[in-house]
Amino acid sequence: MIKIEYFHNPVCPYCPAAKRLLTKVIEGLNDIKLIDVNTYTEEGITRGTSLNLMAVPAIAINGVVKLTGWPFEAEDLLAYIDEAREK
Repeated sequence: MIKIEYFHNPVCPYCPAAKRLLTKVIEGLNDIKLIDVNTYTEEGITRGTSLNLMAVPAIAINGVVKLTGWPFEAEDLLAYIDEAREK
């Protein structure tokens, strides 16, 4: 199972577009567990800090930040998902 953490916050103007792209990319993939992390919550702040995250939107795959900021492409996400499958 590949764990994808999607870091976002309610005031980020780019986070909704990132979420739409992420949702589209992982649709139909059965080996993905998606976790939404709101960085405006105590839990989200703690998790983001543990990964030295400084910006949103951000995506961590299996506990490693792979994408930070916007824009990124579907191909970028798929490449990191494929990389995680190979490990």
